[in-house]
Amino acid sequence: MHHQKMLNNEIAQVKSNILAMLAKSTYPVHKNLMLVLNKTASNEWLDCAAEKLGPEYALLISRMTKLEAAVSQIEIGQYGYCCDCEEKINSESLLIDPAIQRCHSCAKK
Repeated sequence: MHHQKMLNNEIAQVKSNILAMLAKSTYPVHKNLMLVLNKTASNEWLDCAAEKLGPEYALLISRMTKLEAAVSQIEIGQYGYCCDCEEKINSESLLIDPAIQRCHSCAKK
């Protein structure tokens, strides 16, 4: 449960960062997109943002994708297992990055 809370908190922070960047923009299209995202359901938010945002948002979208994947893994009981070899990911690695998808060995490949 601790990891899920960390993941959800970071998802909220990434969303907030994206919305803050849009709010600071001088482009009218960004203001409209901010309004659209504020009205978009949580389960569609990432898809909408990824489709409509430019490359300057790529790192935030990538991080959010990893966070959402980790939440999905929790929901299906696969959280904490390497997506390549299916071995358990060590707990220290999960504390450093709760969205990690690969064990140390597979990450080096």
